[in-house]
Amino acid sequence: MLNKNNLSTLCQSAINASIEAGKLIQSQVDQPYTQQEKQGGDSKASQVVTEVDFKAQEIILQHLKSGIDQHDLGLLTEEAADDQSRLIKDYFWCIDPLDGTLPFTQQRAGYAVSIALVSRSGDPVIGVVYIPDEDLCYSAIRGEGIMLNGKPFNLDKTTYDDSLHVYLDRSMQGGSYFQDLKDKIKQWAEGQNYTNVNYHVGFGAVRNSLSVLSHKNACYFKFPKQKKGGGSIWDFAGTRLIFEELGLPVSNIKGENLHLNTPESTFMNQQGVVYASAEGIAEMVMKFNRAFDHDSF
Repeated sequence: MLNKNNLSTLCQSAINASIEAGKLIQSQVDQPYTQQEKQGGDSKASQVVTEVDFKAQEIILQHLKSGIDQHDLGLLTEEAADDQSRLIKDYFWCIDPLDGTLPFTQQRAGYAVSIALVSRSGDPVIGVVYIPDEDLCYSAIRGEGIMLNGKPFNLDKTTYDDSLHVYLDRSMQGGSYFQDLKDKIKQWAEGQNYTNVNYHVGFGAVRNSLSVLSHKNACYFKFPKQKKGGGSIWDFAGTRLIFEELGLPVSNIKGENLHLNTPESTFMNQQGVVYASAEGIAEMVMKFNRAFDHDSF
């Protein structure tokens, strides 16, 4: 069992790793690099990978190696095969060295570095996210709140915004159900006296999640589906803890614990995900999820 001092040391290692990897990523935005496709994803965004992803991963692993050896930690990282250590060790590092590779290759906002330490039971105990193009580092240890660039972070609850902000993956826009979903959300929003519904598309999952924090009324969600995909454990491990430490809704599509270590697969398509700024908005997403036939997704 890791004690408070262990977690603090491991968290600092993850912070250092994320920042160094992020600096490398940002330095390569407008530089030439090799790009290829990988198997297993269900969208263009999940299939693109660059040499920058691998270089960032190498940097992160160099920072985390001593802690892995000292505490016998498992490892799950996007750009390497799942060695199943996550199912054996008490804790495992869960790493996305460059979430949002597609926006990175398009030289636009939407990418981030995410590192989390997750228990074998599927609950994060450390969460670190670095946003390279904004030089922002969010870090969390379970039970100790959130730090932003080394200082305590609290939500700004004074901002008044009478719009509902909905963050989506680009793939959801292409769904046959999307227009029907938009109609339902619009009707619900009008009933809640929101003046408008603003859709934001094009970020990676990590930035989509954190963007919810920028608004009084916002959500990011992915409906469950039969087809493999729907994001992976590393897309949500860091941000789940950040939301929990802030007391904000984060769950699977049924409102249950967002499990981050299912033995069968690293994909999250069976669970779906919900991030929201308020319980009522999360409940709206879960309600509308039940209105669609997920076999067609």
